[in-house]
Amino acid sequence: MDEKRITGIRRLDEAIARIGGAAAADGLCEAVLLKGSIARGDADEFSDIDLYLVVSPQNRDAVLERREHYLAAYGNVVFIEDVDFGLPQKAAIFSDALHVDLYVAEPQQVGSLDPVVAAYDPAGLFADVTPTRADVTDEGLCRHFSSAIYCLVEASSAYGHRNDAWAAKIMSDAVGELSVLVRSPYDRRYAFLGLKKINEVIPSEDYQLLEGIYISLGRGDFPEAAQAILNVLDAFLANADDGLAAKLNVRFLTWAKESLGAVLFARRDNVLIADAPITAPRTYEEFCDGCSVSVPIGTARVELDDAAPCIPWWPDHEIVPGTKSPEELRIWLEGHLDVERMPLEEISQTRLWAMRHNIEIQLGIDGSDL
Repeated sequence: MDEKRITGIRRLDEAIARIGGAAAADGLCEAVLLKGSIARGDADEFSDIDLYLVVSPQNRDAVLERREHYLAAYGNVVFIEDVDFGLPQKAAIFSDALHVDLYVAEPQQVGSLDPVVAAYDPAGLFADVTPTRADVTDEGLCRHFSSAIYCLVEASSAYGHRNDAWAAKIMSDAVGELSVLVRSPYDRRYAFLGLKKINEVIPSEDYQLLEGIYISLGRGDFPEAAQAILNVLDAFLANADDGLAAKLNVRFLTWAKESLGAVLFARRDNVLIADAPITAPRTYEEFCDGCSVSVPIGTARVELDDAAPCIPWWPDHEIVPGTKSPEELRIWLEGHLDVERMPLEEISQTRLWAMRHNIEIQLGIDGSDL
């Protein structure tokens, strides 16, 4: 099979020619087809390759056994995995980071929902394939609308349990649901692709709204992220035509908006969010200078327990420098807190500087000898 300019992107066309060519050379395949972004015509240098080897029933097992041989025709495979979502598939990653999904299908299994491009089709079996995929329905959009709010409820529970990692994951799922809605006015047929290349499909101001949600999640501000998600849902409802708007679960949205900050993502007491610069200081003086930077580029979150005793470097605990020896202080700490001992050599220089800085600021004493 000769190399064709199917995509106009050298790496993709080379991989298609080599892998498809190796399969065609065996004489076991009826056709070699491409689907996905390449067939839709929106592939770029970062796209993967969805490659289908079309076989007759009698050649199917032989081709399945030869797939790794075909893939090796392009280059060094650093990862390979068997996947089956209805068709046997080899998911492969090459040393140049190219991702190829290699499927094996009988002619009737190829399907006609989406476009197909033939890299090799000597009998012209797929010359007249017409895509039949329909637009995403109003009912489908309604499901995504409600699912985004449902994710907020689940994320709120994780937030209440102080499992912020799980809360962030579920809220990311909410953005995935939201992306289908945001994409639908501009790309109704492929709105189901959600976030995939969405920045190339929707206006930049709409994309910034989605990106802003991730920024809020990144700094741990879940209530702000939840509010942003609800704002996008509100805007989608306002811009929906009357037929769609009548089907959306407005009651659920109204409840979520009214519940935010009370039932959903209720304020967590004794949560201190402190902005602190992220620097790479070389001296203690540089570390102190960094702590006084007015524009923070990082956020540290500390959650305080009401039942925890005051410890000496908290501002509301009165301590007179010099009245307690280090040994007495250690005994007091071990009697009031769960203390895990750590060898000094395992503590980073920056952490030591932070301890010294806290002592100097809170106690007003010179920590240079610490």
